[in-house]
Amino acid sequence: MNESYVHVAMRQFLKRDGWTLVAGEYPGGSDDELYVLSIMDPEVARDNSPDPRRHSEGEIIPDLFAYKDGKMLVIEAKPKYSAADREKLKMLFFTKKDLMIATIRKFCGEHGILRNIPFERLEYIPTLAFGNENYKPFTEEPGFAHIYVRSLKEAKLVFFGE
Repeated sequence: MNESYVHVAMRQFLKRDGWTLVAGEYPGGSDDELYVLSIMDPEVARDNSPDPRRHSEGEIIPDLFAYKDGKMLVIEAKPKYSAADREKLKMLFFTKKDLMIATIRKFCGEHGILRNIPFERLEYIPTLAFGNENYKPFTEEPGFAHIYVRSLKEAKLVFFGE
């Protein structure tokens, strides 16, 4: 199971389960289904260059954002459980959560997605997606969710309480 397989499987699962895919990026940076949502400090990107978006210092691009019933999953996906992705999400949530929410609100407004959603009141959940044929937690992580991918047609979403 490679990273692209996990991405395709988790997207199919989330759509079947009623989640709205908001933004995302397949491995390798190409995506014909969703726009990419880049979280970066606007002060870093401000200069006189013709393309300030190329300044990626401090930029974070989660693999997928998915919304349902007042919850926004912020997902990083790998073929196997990734402690590095867990740390990336923790850093995003602990140091840039306000910037992330402002970026999502602006992004959705620009693309006409999730109209009339109170972005400041959503429950934002850091989520790790990875291959896991037995659906057993690698580790329980309070405040996180996991998407266990068994196959292209089978996956399971598990929330871990605070």
